[in-house]
Amino acid sequence: MTFPDVLNKLQTDDATMVELDIDPRLQAFEGHFDSFPIVPGVIQIQWALHFFQQIFHSESSAIAWRINKVTALKFQHVIAPHSKVNLHLSFDEAKCCLTFKFNNDEHTYSSGKLFLEKS
Repeated sequence: MTFPDVLNKLQTDDATMVELDIDPRLQAFEGHFDSFPIVPGVIQIQWALHFFQQIFHSESSAIAWRINKVTALKFQHVIAPHSKVNLHLSFDEAKCCLTFKFNNDEHTYSSGKLFLEKS
């Protein structure tokens, strides 16, 4: 799977925001849909998990996380090619809960909570 390029990253101790360039050549657009390409919701969840592992756990890359449960999942607007979107990530270690939100100045695209476990 290909991932969007990171244009900018702002990080604090417990949260991160990455600005992503949604290039029309990303694999996410294959088959979704020829006349109106969008990033499918399942891909957005995969991107959230990918960037979580890359940013929060880069030093322990041997740890693989998998999703145990998804709650508060909302898809409000479609993400189209040529977009710039912000991915906000925060992780509650005690609950093993990753909260994500894709947005920009115009829209909130999606958000949710991913309860994770080490695999």
